[in-house]
Amino acid sequence: MTQPIDLQAFDLFEFCRSSGSAAGEIAARELPRIIAETSAEAPASAPDERFRYTMSGSAQDEAAEPGKPARRRLFLDLAVQGSMWLNCQRCLAVYAEPISTATRFEVVASEAEADAAPMDDDEIDVIAGSRRFDLLALIEDEILLSLPVAPKHEVCPEVHESLVTGADGSVEPEPEDEQEEEKRPSPFAALASLKTKH
Repeated sequence: MTQPIDLQAFDLFEFCRSSGSAAGEIAARELPRIIAETSAEAPASAPDERFRYTMSGSAQDEAAEPGKPARRRLFLDLAVQGSMWLNCQRCLAVYAEPISTATRFEVVASEAEADAAPMDDDEIDVIAGSRRFDLLALIEDEILLSLPVAPKHEVCPEVHESLVTGADGSVEPEPEDEQEEEKRPSPFAALASLKTKH
């Protein structure tokens, strides 16, 4: 069932146990770490741009050893879509980087249990639940983890002049032409000739 939630303090355990679902939008200005990563050249509307989220909870009973009660595992599926204004590392211009994440979390009772969880399942992240869980912080984490290490356009509109000319304004030297390259002996050829001499 869809239910209203307080994004910074809701019962994540009950949400999962009751197979809850929720969806909504969050303005970038509500996510301080996202604002900190946003380009200074971003449009003035950037803080008002919104990230859309959908999430659903579920519970799964897992068979236990004979004589012991079944173990109930809780899961949260969270998806986030939107875009962030970043600086392209190739042309230095500002651009909108699309954000689209979909992550499944197993919800455990404590940080200690989350830290002790095996790391052998790449498809599920383990997080500590709470009766006053901060979803905003989790959404921020997911957005930040999805950002590229070196942000860049798929195709840059133009190359920044600093990448074409030297720091002093002089034009970078052109690479040697192919004829010069052909005259230079190959180190592999030299090694091959040494081998044939023995």
